[in-house]
Amino acid sequence: MIIKIQLFIFQLIRSFLSILKVILLSDLFIKKIKIKSKCDEALILGNGPSLKKFFKKEIAFMENKTIFAVNYFARTSEYKKVKPEFYVITSPEYFLKERKEDFANERIITLKTIFKQTFWPMVLIIPVIAKKNIHWQSHLVNNEMIHVHYMNTTPIEGFENISFHLISRQLGMPRPHNVLIPSILHAINFDFKNIYLVGADHSWLAEIFVSESNEVFLSQKHYYDDQTEKQNHSVNKPIPKPMYHGISKDQRKLHEVLEKFAISFKSYWILNAFAKYKNVKIWNCTENSFIDAFEKTSIKDEK
Repeated sequence: MIIKIQLFIFQLIRSFLSILKVILLSDLFIKKIKIKSKCDEALILGNGPSLKKFFKKEIAFMENKTIFAVNYFARTSEYKKVKPEFYVITSPEYFLKERKEDFANERIITLKTIFKQTFWPMVLIIPVIAKKNIHWQSHLVNNEMIHVHYMNTTPIEGFENISFHLISRQLGMPRPHNVLIPSILHAINFDFKNIYLVGADHSWLAEIFVSESNEVFLSQKHYYDDQTEKQNHSVNKPIPKPMYHGISKDQRKLHEVLEKFAISFKSYWILNAFAKYKNVKIWNCTENSFIDAFEKTSIKDEK
């Protein structure tokens, strides 16, 4: 009984703080996207190395599905072939003044590429913080084919009925520590009945190690590493690197790295519950994916 009371109090506090954060941090009058899609299925392309195999052997699976792309996808040869309808970037560092010059350059290159290479109608979904920091826009060219949609990335926690109401109104989301989280959330809110994930490996745990000087390193492998490496030989190679706190140069400690991962995996469980609430099914088609929240299936079974 005492444990139930404690859990109730914790959830009550989380819900109260979530509402407070929404009031203080979210755009309360954010415009919702009205989409007109001919299909009721969405396919989200993650960054994982398994996406290479997908493009080689299973590309036909994209037919009759609305495509979501993320992060550096625009800098790959597949971008203009796939022509995604939605493109999601969640990291606020893209739109703030990055202190680490190599990272800043990579993000500007990505944004420039998106605006230069997109010749089909596409919605670019980015954090509302970008609306308040317009210096990044000076690097971009005008492109009438791109509609920019701002999203509230305010973390929402607490009682499900309160959380789901706030999430449905796009006033916040489960903690977005990975770009797949807002991508999945938008696909749910856009009323797609089936959402498929590919390239969602999330197999970082096996890539972590601690050096003799107690620095934590992580080799985050992406399917596009060889393509972006050609553009810049000093960045994006799949070699071990520290994880940082936002735009600062402060490296994360091991418990902080693991905590970041734990939050992401927890957010997927919240999204799965929200999807059921909205009568939406999420399918993880990524072979050997570490995500345990969504039902796994193979593309062959879905054909």
